[in-house]
Amino acid sequence: MPLKSLADQATTYRVRFCIGLLAVCILAPLAARDSARALSTMYNAPALWLPEDMPVRKQYDDFSKLFQGQDVLMIGWDGAKIGAEEVDQAAETLLPLTQPTSNRPAYLEGVSSGQRVFDVLTSPPTSFSERATRARLKGSLVGEDGEQTIVLATFSETGNLNRQEVLAQARRLVSDKIGVPEEEIYTAGPPTDGALVDAEAQGSIDRFTLPSVIVGALICVFCLRSIVLTAIIIIVAVIGQGMSLAMVLYSGIEMNAILIVLPPLVFVLTASAGIHLCNYYRDAMCSDPNIDPTAATRQAMQAGILPCWLAATTTIIGLGSLGLVRLVPVSAFGFIAAGSVFGTLLLLLLLLPGAMQWHGKRHRIKHRAALAKSNQDDNDPLPVEKWRSKVGHAWEAFAAQFMKFPVIVVALFTIITGVAASGLPQLTTSVNIPRMFPENSRIRTDYAWFEEHIGPTINAEVVVQFPPDSMPDPIDRFRLVRDVDDHLRSTELVGGVFSARSFLPSPPSKKSRSIRSTVLEANIRKQLEDPDSPLQDAGYIAKDKKGNQLWRISFRFPFDEAIDYRTEFQRVQAEVIPILEEAGQGISPQFTGGVPMTTESQDVLLQDLFRSFLAAFGIVAIIMMLLLRSFTGGLVAMFPNLFPTITLFGTMGLLETPLDIGSVMTASVALGIAVDGTIHFLTKFQSQSRKGKPRTEASLAALHKCGPAMWQTTAVCAISPLVYGLSDFQPTQRFAFMMFGLLLAALVGDVLLLPALLASPLGRFLTPKAPKQKASTTR
Repeated sequence: MPLKSLADQATTYRVRFCIGLLAVCILAPLAARDSARALSTMYNAPALWLPEDMPVRKQYDDFSKLFQGQDVLMIGWDGAKIGAEEVDQAAETLLPLTQPTSNRPAYLEGVSSGQRVFDVLTSPPTSFSERATRARLKGSLVGEDGEQTIVLATFSETGNLNRQEVLAQARRLVSDKIGVPEEEIYTAGPPTDGALVDAEAQGSIDRFTLPSVIVGALICVFCLRSIVLTAIIIIVAVIGQGMSLAMVLYSGIEMNAILIVLPPLVFVLTASAGIHLCNYYRDAMCSDPNIDPTAATRQAMQAGILPCWLAATTTIIGLGSLGLVRLVPVSAFGFIAAGSVFGTLLLLLLLLPGAMQWHGKRHRIKHRAALAKSNQDDNDPLPVEKWRSKVGHAWEAFAAQFMKFPVIVVALFTIITGVAASGLPQLTTSVNIPRMFPENSRIRTDYAWFEEHIGPTINAEVVVQFPPDSMPDPIDRFRLVRDVDDHLRSTELVGGVFSARSFLPSPPSKKSRSIRSTVLEANIRKQLEDPDSPLQDAGYIAKDKKGNQLWRISFRFPFDEAIDYRTEFQRVQAEVIPILEEAGQGISPQFTGGVPMTTESQDVLLQDLFRSFLAAFGIVAIIMMLLLRSFTGGLVAMFPNLFPTITLFGTMGLLETPLDIGSVMTASVALGIAVDGTIHFLTKFQSQSRKGKPRTEASLAALHKCGPAMWQTTAVCAISPLVYGLSDFQPTQRFAFMMFGLLLAALVGDVLLLPALLASPLGRFLTPKAPKQKASTTR
């Protein structure tokens, strides 16, 4: 098909620019409005990120429906002692939040306190002594001193959706009532965890998105030396950021701490594509100082569109592979980010050619005026091209040193990758909420206060299930639950045990036939069967749809980053299960709560991350094989792309640094970004090889052409997200540093390892076959 004339081509570019401009005018208001709406839906509940059909999630959902207490806020302060009036006053001041108003439903389902439970247990019908009551409540509602206690507030569904507001209001009400400063009112529990994560996640976007964009724009202007081209790239990137958040809204899921890294990621990927395209345009301008801007634009699009689409495809594959992760926010992240990359590239391809024409004409007018004043020849290169040429030669000289000893360089990179890979089996993940904040943060301070003054804070649950035909006598059931309760209380690292055992006296032995035993047994039986008894009101016994009676036993582990909760929970399971098996008659335990949900989420995250990365690697490797028309060449070309991911993630494993929700997506993302530079490099390398150049010369020529785009992309895409590293929210901070490290490692792989591979004996697999008469040997 014959090429269009330059005039027709110019018209085509102008039409495309107008279409792109219309798309910008339509998308910009949507991005601004709906991204704000998406951020307003911020709601973090890691326990609900697992798929609903997973057994552990199903058990948790069933447990939450049958029992109260999953969304309980614990409130404490130094003066909250058993017998102190302030404890009852604080509880009473929260009661208005349990009542609906004309403007809202009730925020709280109920309010209680350690003092109220203490009063119930020391009053008829239980009438425990104060000493026995303190012992029963120790570690759950009363501290080790037997005096310190807390107030409890159970959140309603509406309250949980507005937990930031409710938490602030509860703190303020208690502070005003008892005269203690708000900063000395300590809170813990799922509502406060979620509220703080919501606030910090949203605050990260609010505080750092604009500075990050400004830094990226300044670096882009410095690299491209063009306000026009930079403006197009930044506008498209910002719209991409907004629309990625809007897509969260359109998908019907709530914004969360995983999805907050969407905006910086989309910005990075859009800027990368734009910079590569602009450098193809710069190459065309540099090749001929008198070239027509339209011709330069056409050359740039012809040379750049295929590698850009291939690079975008590999990035989309890397992101799309996250759809294999069963955690809902992670899979949503992958699909939304992949769609955003596709959309922003389309918009760039519409806008950039027209902007290149306009930029070329204006720049050439200024250049001619400058040359006329200095009496220079019209064929002299533009000043910016002189600068680019110097940088290109610097890249060549730098890489040439490594290419003198290609086998040694490849061997060195192989050793580094191999050592780092040994850390991959030790890689762990973490969705622990307190770990998302720095040591001196409010949530850490509050948890430390509860650990010191009350007891452990990391909750887990055992639910003993009694079929209708097993142990028909409720006293026998209570004896079994008591035995499990007593065993948990004696287990190392387990505290805060609370169950029916906490409300009832220990039943007499089955062999006892005394009047006292008969009266005690009758009293226990009455409380077990009376729906208005304190035990029944506390909600520690329930019945499911199948008629099974369920007895809940709550317990907690201390918050300590050195504790392996999976191992400790498995130890509890191994000790509890035999006790129930001995009872026989179909009695079985269900283990749920925060600990198993967290550990299961971490397992799913790590397993699915590995699976999604393998899928992305396999598909990208196939693309590389097709591009190079060589099976072996495709595998060799993947080495520089694996180097960044294996090195950084393996090092994290060796350093025992867990992956968190901010860094977990970066493996597949890094693969896509690394392949981006590799494809552009190999495209130029093969072009030079087909001209008959030896591999070393072709590699240096490719580096001369692609080097500026590579380091410019790294500068913009690695440094601008670093602004997020100033955040106190660890997932956002970790994402920023991980992206910086991965992009820097990807640059090293592309400018040092890849040229060395091409110069080594392995390079023959990456070199296109040429006719025999044109073939040449490597020098």
